[in-house]
Amino acid sequence: MPATEALLSIGELSERTGVPATTLRYYDDLGLVRPTTRAAGRRRYAASAVRDVGVILFLREVGFSLAEIGRFATGGREAQQEIIDRKLTALAEQQHRIEVARTALEHGRHCPAGEPTKCSRFWSIIEARQRGLSLEESHAQQH
Repeated sequence: MPATEALLSIGELSERTGVPATTLRYYDDLGLVRPTTRAAGRRRYAASAVRDVGVILFLREVGFSLAEIGRFATGGREAQQEIIDRKLTALAEQQHRIEVARTALEHGRHCPAGEPTKCSRFWSIIEARQRGLSLEESHAQQH
């Protein structure tokens, strides 16, 4: 069996991964998933490209940008660990901001004033934000 028969067309790779061919072409442009060869001008991928696309989809799902995925794919073990550590830090910061926002919104839902825009705490938080305090600092001042 010739080697080209074992390779996947872009349509076959798309079908196996659920990723549109246009996206696979974009990944190729970015250097994330490259065809092994071209036959008659058409991309041909090794079977391992299915796994490679799976890695991209997983990393996108956990919040990595395509640029981060590119660095992850081309980096060694230390570079990959650094990228993971940075992402974990960013996710922890994002989670903290979400928790602060949730607390503020929960107060708005159960505000004794009955309506958030009539609440003195609400306006104090707005004024503190306008003075340059973060949401967390503004909210903490009120509690």
